[in-house]
Amino acid sequence: MAVKDFVQQTEQPRCSSQSTSRIPTRQAELLESNGPARVGQVSEVPLNESVLPPRPARFITPALSVVDNLDDPRVSFSSNRTEVSTATFSSNVTLLPTIQSVTSKTIRTNKLFDPCKNATQSTDILRTNLSPLGESCSSNRKGETTAIIKHIYPPDDSKLNKDAATMEDSHISMKPVPALSVFSRNAYPLWLPKLDHHIALLSAPYLDDGVDSRLDGMFPPMDDLAKTGRSIDDLETNSTVAPAWRNRTSIIGGSTNFLIGFLGSSALASFYSLQGLVNTVQIFALILSTIVPMGGMDVEDKWRKLFLGTIPNILALNFAPVVIQSLLFFVAFMAIGAVLLYYFHLSTCQCDRYTSIEGLQQTETKRNQWGILIVTFLLTVLYLPLSTMSLHVLVWSEELWAIPNPYLNLTTYPPIVAPLGPSTEFRDPLDFCWTTTMKRNEVNFAPIAVVLSAVVFLFFGLWFPIALRRVISRSVPKLDQFTELGRPRSSVDLDGEYHRLLNRDRNPFAFLYNGFRRGWGTYISTYLFAKLSTLAIIAIIDPDNCLFRTLSRSKVSVIRQSLLLVSTLSFFIAQCVFAPFLDPVNNASEWTSRLNYLSTSATALAITLNIPGKDIIDSYVLYCIYVITYGLGFYFSLINFNWMQRVVKRLTRRIDFSVDIFSPRYFHPISEFTDKYLTPNSRLDISSSSIHTKRRIWQESITTLLLTDPKCKIPKEQAMAFAQARDSEFPPYLLDFMDTPGERHVENLKILREVGSIAYNRAVSLTTGPDYAWYRRLEDEIQKNYVGPDSYWKRSDRSSNPDCKSHFGNAWWIPFPPTLVIRYDDGPYTVLNDACDLEAYITQNSSRDIQRRRFVRMSLRALEGRVIQWPYEDVQPVGSYSTWWRTRSYRAVTSTRYEHAILQINRRGHLLWKGLQLGSGFSVKLKYSKTVTVSSDILGLTEDFDLTPTLARFLQINRELIDEGLFEIEETLSHYRLYHRQECQRKRRIMTYRFLTFVYDHPRDPDGLIASLCEIEGDRRIQDLMVKSEPAFRAAYTRLEAVRSSELSTWWYIFWDDLWRRNHDTISSLEKYASDFNPYYKTSIAYTPLPRAALENFLTQRGMLHKRPRWGDYFHAGFLNKLYLRLNDTVFRDSDQAIMFHIGNDKRELDMEDVDIITQGPSSTLGTGGGTDHNDSWIRTRPTYRWEGLLSDPPYEAHPFSYKWMAKLGAWMGITPLWRSGPRSRGLYLDLKLENGRYVLLDDHQGRSAFTN
Repeated sequence: MAVKDFVQQTEQPRCSSQSTSRIPTRQAELLESNGPARVGQVSEVPLNESVLPPRPARFITPALSVVDNLDDPRVSFSSNRTEVSTATFSSNVTLLPTIQSVTSKTIRTNKLFDPCKNATQSTDILRTNLSPLGESCSSNRKGETTAIIKHIYPPDDSKLNKDAATMEDSHISMKPVPALSVFSRNAYPLWLPKLDHHIALLSAPYLDDGVDSRLDGMFPPMDDLAKTGRSIDDLETNSTVAPAWRNRTSIIGGSTNFLIGFLGSSALASFYSLQGLVNTVQIFALILSTIVPMGGMDVEDKWRKLFLGTIPNILALNFAPVVIQSLLFFVAFMAIGAVLLYYFHLSTCQCDRYTSIEGLQQTETKRNQWGILIVTFLLTVLYLPLSTMSLHVLVWSEELWAIPNPYLNLTTYPPIVAPLGPSTEFRDPLDFCWTTTMKRNEVNFAPIAVVLSAVVFLFFGLWFPIALRRVISRSVPKLDQFTELGRPRSSVDLDGEYHRLLNRDRNPFAFLYNGFRRGWGTYISTYLFAKLSTLAIIAIIDPDNCLFRTLSRSKVSVIRQSLLLVSTLSFFIAQCVFAPFLDPVNNASEWTSRLNYLSTSATALAITLNIPGKDIIDSYVLYCIYVITYGLGFYFSLINFNWMQRVVKRLTRRIDFSVDIFSPRYFHPISEFTDKYLTPNSRLDISSSSIHTKRRIWQESITTLLLTDPKCKIPKEQAMAFAQARDSEFPPYLLDFMDTPGERHVENLKILREVGSIAYNRAVSLTTGPDYAWYRRLEDEIQKNYVGPDSYWKRSDRSSNPDCKSHFGNAWWIPFPPTLVIRYDDGPYTVLNDACDLEAYITQNSSRDIQRRRFVRMSLRALEGRVIQWPYEDVQPVGSYSTWWRTRSYRAVTSTRYEHAILQINRRGHLLWKGLQLGSGFSVKLKYSKTVTVSSDILGLTEDFDLTPTLARFLQINRELIDEGLFEIEETLSHYRLYHRQECQRKRRIMTYRFLTFVYDHPRDPDGLIASLCEIEGDRRIQDLMVKSEPAFRAAYTRLEAVRSSELSTWWYIFWDDLWRRNHDTISSLEKYASDFNPYYKTSIAYTPLPRAALENFLTQRGMLHKRPRWGDYFHAGFLNKLYLRLNDTVFRDSDQAIMFHIGNDKRELDMEDVDIITQGPSSTLGTGGGTDHNDSWIRTRPTYRWEGLLSDPPYEAHPFSYKWMAKLGAWMGITPLWRSGPRSRGLYLDLKLENGRYVLLDDHQGRSAFTN
């Protein structure tokens, strides 16, 4: 027995005083009292009936002219409340008999607030005396037992106006209480007796009526979801997020986390976590090499040399042996790099096909993903050493000199070096640059080494980062611009969706970009260039190479350290400004690494300048930098683990929400004023048609039904891959369809997320309305004859695409929304979705002229790869060539006659079907020999594929070859069209596109829904599922009706539902008492609003609340104060029981709506959040929602100065995933007073805020 059972037991005595039979619903109580019997109760209204909006902020004078022009409902609501409320609310006369029946004596003796004697201690909820008309209250009201009439909602305007003058004169100064004090852990409780009385009078929902429950009281079909052990997101994507021990990304990152922390690098996600180790050590070793050279160290400094020189250089692969050893290392690394680079090129040349597919082809098998991952990682690791070696060879550094460095310990300049031997046998002692030997008769390998170095630096140092950037830009996941409700995503919602997609991204290159935030996936290639600039400064500007050996060593060293300091400073500033990483912790870790580079460079410059105290800087200061950097690196590595984030959440006792749960209610704009100041995205929707409850109850149940039924669920082998455009030029299309309703349902959701609800509903109207037959005829005609290659489309001259020359291309049909996509041979896309354009497309492609041009193209396709007959005489000039004037000294030619050639067709796109290449692009060439290839001009082929005389002669000569190949091409193309046409028909037959709008997005009573649905959906599996799942539909509808009976019930449900979803894996008591908190159970607290005393007892019995907050308590008096303050605003909005706010020292009294209007921030400020995703407990970083920030802003006098960077300090250190966004307010204050150890409302006859005087 849980919440609902207790309410059912305790409600019978309350109802028995009025009637001998139990009143099961609120509507029965309304009929008995001829009106709402409770404060603030709103009568039931149909879903399609508009809800009366609240009045605009009363203090905004610029909007008066707009408000004056509003319709009568707005005016009557604010100025003549009694007249309007008679239709929706009860009048004072009607409410009086019911209220008088609930006296102080009745409530004190009512068994509603007594514990049930038969209940066990573990489930009994003790309700204390919640009477708002007790002795203390009666004394304040001078014994008036009907004083509650004064607080009816909405209040009587005549009563308010009558007492206005009296209140103004009798008020005494009272200082409001800071909101932070009211919501703190050690706060006094907030006593709202009228709110408790209102909640106590609410009837408990009767969820047992007609609702079948199976698994321990769990609603169907959510019990089936619980049996699978998977989330709805897992079912929709038909995949699960692999645990760390068998996730390739986690394996690479996890195996080096300790080393990354030890080496002071960034603890980055997946692949770049390991790369961060190499990045830090390599650059750090290069900087250290400017302080501690590899040679010339004394023996007593061996430990200093070991830690500052040898170890970093070994880890960084910076070796400095003699010349032959250096060249051998260079050749070895060059050979390894060449092989890896070639493999990388072959693996990534068609990487765009992983995400953007031309036509409706099947996805290719992604083999050797581990090979691509390892090769790319090794290339990135070897990037710096190979580039460094190549630069050292190009400038011929000291380690390549054939003699010891003569410029060390120099006393005279130029140095005086003894001859190496006879001048006929040896070179000059200072002539050692770009030579591997000093003997004149030995082979000099330097030219070969220099050429190889130049090739390595060109391809590896410059081409590889560019290629890596191209691969990443084509592989990053594509975001749907709309939610599954069809509503546009905000920028922050897109960030959250991007984070979610990264967790499930199966792309083989995901390890390259999954550590960076949206729009910065290619950062790793940018960082490679940053490393390149650093190594270029260190390797080139060096007094010990052949470029700068003759210059002053001290000046060259100072210049190098100065440039290095400027470079590291630039990178440090770039990190501070751009913060490219997905997680603030990773940004802070990278910031620490950049600061390490900067401080080390500054230290090296100070040592080079030989400033006083150089020895201290070179030892203690440098070691301090080491300790701080390594310590922070280890901390950031540890704090960024998922399990550690949950530990931090438990330590900080943080409760997460996916919506701005404490924001004011949703507002429907009805005027220019409300459109400007109150946008729909800025309010929490707790209306009767709340998108949150519809998503979390009805739509979640429908999806669960389809994805858990054995006959309807998605097959295990289905990859759920879609053909979609990178920039959403056309709707998505599910590939490899396996004929299940679950696949079709997920595809419908994908289309909705891609095109939005408006476009989706419009497409449903077109395909099911009066134009249904017309669109079906166009679809059949196009799919039968005019899809595939050699399709033609040309708009009018004014709107024609100037980049297209032939206007031929590859066309494919997407059934919903009805769309024809054409990718021209020249590259660009065009999309046709208008019926007139589709008619014109059919007309153009059926014309005789276009048919003739298509025959030319088909004939050339039939000759592709064959040896054709077409004479050609190749004439080549012969003679000596002048380099300066680009001419020949004499004229002569040689000619070669060819009779046969191989016809080749080069394409841009890729679409392979039954071995036939159907991709876009049509560039014809004739290959006569290995060195002789000519264009199609010799065939008389034009851009428009007109049948010229020359071309006609060519086709006539090769007619037999054309006849042989043309039949096979036509058969293959016919099969291609038939396959996709049948697939589209199967999709429509198994589940219509109307299912989403008729059932999924339209909650209704299941009595008529099942029969209507069976008429629309013809698939037997769906019909059987709907018939046998009537209890599931009824359960979902009953739950939805229960939570949308009032705004209070709706908000209460969203609060507890979101609290469970985001925190059940962290707060152990939620899992322990899952049946009391999980909304999938009928016994959940989410369906039964409780007065504060009852909720406190409920939480206390489960060990979640204590009179004196314990260290591990998530719930405390301040949190409950915030909860019931929000409920109070829901019930008593615009009445004298509403709690007034002040912003800073502002004298105006404001309610929550007024505060929300004043604090409306820029467009980048978060509203309430989407709040419509599935059961997702991932801890994701984000800015605070508006009211999260407002209710946590400290008083202005406590923090008169605030810095933007301080707002993210907690997120940087991994303490919290939230940070304050937008301008900080001056702090909120509440019109409350402390009385008898609790906060109470300011009494109307005792005082008001001091700010209002």
